[in-house]
Amino acid sequence: MSRVLLLRVAATLLFVASSAGCSVLNAGALRVAVVDEPLNLSAAYLDESSALVGGLVQAGLYRPDAAFRPQPLLADGEPEVSAGGTTWSVTLKPGLTFHDGSTLSADDVVFTYQLAKSGQCSLASDICDLVRTRLESVDADRGDRITFRLFGSWAPWGTRGLTIPILPKVALERSLDRFRDSIADVDRAQITLARENLAAELDATACGSVGVSACAYAPLIPQLERTLSQAGLSLPDPRIFPLLSGGTQAGSARNDEAYAKDLFGRLTQLEAYLLAPSESQLEVAYPLLDAQLIPIGAGPYKFVERTPGDHVSLEGFSGFALGEPAIKRLVVTRYPTQASAISAFQSSQLDWVPNLSAANIAGLQVRSDATMLKSPSSRGYLFLAFNMRPGRPFADSIVRAALSTCIDLPAIISEAAGESGIPISSTAAPNSWAVQSSAPPEAVRDTAGSRASLLANGWSEESDGVFAKLGSRLEATILVRDGQSSRISAAQLIADQAAECGFSLTVSAEAYASEILPRLRYPNDFDAYIGSWQWSLDPDDSDLFSSAACPTEESPAGKNFACWQSGSADSLLRQGLGSASESVRAPLYAEFQALRRSERPYLLLWADAGYTLLSSSISWPTEESDVNSPLYAWSIEAWSK
Repeated sequence: MSRVLLLRVAATLLFVASSAGCSVLNAGALRVAVVDEPLNLSAAYLDESSALVGGLVQAGLYRPDAAFRPQPLLADGEPEVSAGGTTWSVTLKPGLTFHDGSTLSADDVVFTYQLAKSGQCSLASDICDLVRTRLESVDADRGDRITFRLFGSWAPWGTRGLTIPILPKVALERSLDRFRDSIADVDRAQITLARENLAAELDATACGSVGVSACAYAPLIPQLERTLSQAGLSLPDPRIFPLLSGGTQAGSARNDEAYAKDLFGRLTQLEAYLLAPSESQLEVAYPLLDAQLIPIGAGPYKFVERTPGDHVSLEGFSGFALGEPAIKRLVVTRYPTQASAISAFQSSQLDWVPNLSAANIAGLQVRSDATMLKSPSSRGYLFLAFNMRPGRPFADSIVRAALSTCIDLPAIISEAAGESGIPISSTAAPNSWAVQSSAPPEAVRDTAGSRASLLANGWSEESDGVFAKLGSRLEATILVRDGQSSRISAAQLIADQAAECGFSLTVSAEAYASEILPRLRYPNDFDAYIGSWQWSLDPDDSDLFSSAACPTEESPAGKNFACWQSGSADSLLRQGLGSASESVRAPLYAEFQALRRSERPYLLLWADAGYTLLSSSISWPTEESDVNSPLYAWSIEAWSK
């Protein structure tokens, strides 16, 4: 519901110094940049860097292609879906193995989904939430066939549910055994007492929960290290927590605060494990297992070695379900900033720098033997949401439509977002199979028509140019998150242009957590709000627009804070969820988007562009159709260099 550009030259010098000893390792390899330490690689990703590396090491039954269509990976063909859409059966390809040579079977698939469904699930939160809320049961019918039973018909299961990484049951159980052995002599009461004493020290400084920026964890390092070491836990490598020098480059010094927070989190997790029943111990211990640093998967690349704070080396997996990757080695190097990664790329020390923003590449002249890809960022799109509850200024559809046609949306995008703003007219990702190839624009400016529609609806212009009706003036406030310059600029441009049509709009930039979020909850105390949503792998928007998602006193945090109550929209969304057929679903979502543009719960503003630096020496068979998608690297095993 975002990232930054810093200095370049000093970080480039740092990279040259740190990578000099790795020149042999890097020769012929695909060299990739990340800005965070790749951790939690057994599908417990917490950041983009970890998700990127984890996606190279792990594999699911299916994976989405550049058009967001699920393509078989470990699965042998398309899933069989029952007539009611609640039962999905998948057959595995024969001869599958994990990186350690062990057989990948239906038991591993069942194990993975049961782990994700657990109330103590420690996988990536979106995986846990999805499986827990959608999957009723999973069973292995025989050695190569798995049957998933859903709580209800839900077509997105094909793209969102069947694409999660399949984990090795035996390897993870052995990892748990090693963990148990390491802490065999730990005293549970002492761990609880130590954690409570440390928490009391934190409470004394008005904090006490992991991750609160005002807390000072660093002074607790000696006690934390002593407690964890005595318990038998290995301490994290300090190089994982480098201190930025002047905010620009990583030095040899440790970031004590980040290190201490990690130690406190480990202590808390250890206590939870010691208190957990035996049947939940794997789930609770999961973040502490060595499998998070040395993962075993079935993806195109297998883990070889790690130098904390510097790089991770991967090797092509000869047993990969789709064949051994064309590029045999891959080196993922950690940089302190995107600026330093860009500098290294410009010096031909990297082949691939993903996940860049407009700020990162501003004014950049890409080196002659490389290219810069531009596609909709995976971070999603911006919108202007109208509060449609009775009594609010935008409760009337004519007023919402009048505002939408009063403004010059392309001009607003150009001025507020520049070239990084991509015009959109659908809440489905621009490259999705569900988006019409010739969709109409989101809005077309017609100030005369806007004014005429308001006048015909009983509004009249007062002496100051603001329209009024039955004693109520056409006044409203646009709520926007503070510190977001492009959003604030867009809000002010909307307010300025809307004045031509009799609107008096005020822009209010507020803190998100303390001011905006409570007002988006029931009873929804706002007029209009500029916000953003991430793209989904599936075009279904039931969580955002169904009537049932409108916040209520019983469910105050519903995502349909516009409170769009439309029987027609609900019907289209239900039909879209009831069929797994793309040919059936695509027309339904086209009709849904047309209805959304007509009834206007949202005015879509733009999609933020994402940028990638890529060496021109890299090519792949579907490159031409892939490069404009945020999922351009979906078939990385086919890349050649």
